[in-house]
Amino acid sequence: MATSPIRALPLPADRPLLGIAFMLAAGLLFTMLDTGVKWLTQSYSPVQVVWARYTGHMLVLGAYLLMLGWPRCREIMASVESLPGQFLRGLLLLGASTFAFLAFRELPLLQVYVINFSTPLLVTLLAIPLLKERVTLARGLAVATGFIGVVIAIGPVEWRDQPAALLPFGMAFCFSLYQLATRRFGRNDHPLASLFYAGLAGALMSSLIVPFFWSPIATGDIPLFMVVGTLGAASQLGLIMAMRCAPASLVSPFLYLQIVWATFSGYLVFGDVPLIETYLGAVLIIGAGIYLATRRG
Repeated sequence: MATSPIRALPLPADRPLLGIAFMLAAGLLFTMLDTGVKWLTQSYSPVQVVWARYTGHMLVLGAYLLMLGWPRCREIMASVESLPGQFLRGLLLLGASTFAFLAFRELPLLQVYVINFSTPLLVTLLAIPLLKERVTLARGLAVATGFIGVVIAIGPVEWRDQPAALLPFGMAFCFSLYQLATRRFGRNDHPLASLFYAGLAGALMSSLIVPFFWSPIATGDIPLFMVVGTLGAASQLGLIMAMRCAPASLVSPFLYLQIVWATFSGYLVFGDVPLIETYLGAVLIIGAGIYLATRRG
C-alpha cells in the first residue's frame, strides 16, 4: 500500500476488527453494485452501464478530493511513480468490469462470482512469467486444486451453445493482470491516487465508446444509474481502507462472504437457484485462495 497516509482518515494499521468490518462492508457494497448492474443490463448495453459506473466513481471521488483542498490533492497525485503504469491499471480494470457486466447480463450472480474467485490462482500463475516470482510445490498444488474447483463449479457446458460462460474467465484474467500491474506500478503510490487514475482511465475510455451503444435512459432508471456509480467508488474505497487497517492476509478471506450476499441477492431479485456443484466448486476455489493469501510457502 501507499507510504503516505490518508490524513483525512487517520486509521492505524493495527486495527484488525476495523479492517474486517471494512472488508465485509466492501463485499456487501460490491454485491449491491453488481445486483444493480445485472438489473440495468437487462435493458441497457453493458457499455452504457460501465460508463455510468466510472463516471459516478469520478464524481464521488472528485468531490472528496476537493474537500481535502488543493495542496493535499497535489501531494497525493505527486506520489505516483509511473503515470503510464497507473493508466494501464485503469484500462485493465475497465476490461475486467466490461467482461463482468457482460457476464452479469447472461449468467447468475453467484456463478460469475465463483469463477472470479479464481483470480488469486491466476495471479499466482501469471506472476511467474511477468514478475519472475517462484511458486513452491505447495502453492502449485493449491492452484491446481482451485482450478479443479472451477471445473466443478461450471459443470457440463456446451460452449458453442453457451458462449457467455466464457465471459467470467475474461473478467478474471483482466482482473489478475490488474492486480499484477498494481503490484508492479502502484505499490508505493498513495491509495487515493491509484483509485483516482483507475477511475479516470475507465471514465475516459468508456466515454469515447459509449455514444455507439447509447440508448435513452428511462426517468425511473436514472436513480439506479446514479447508485451504481456511487457504489463503484464506495466499494473500492472500502477495500482500500480494509487493507490500511489490517494485513491483506487477514482481511482478504472475508471478501469470500460475497458468496452469501450473491446467493441471497440472486434468489430474491432474480429468482436464481444455485446448483450444488457451484457450492462444491466454490469450497475448493475459496480454500485454495485462502491458502495462497495466508501462506508464503
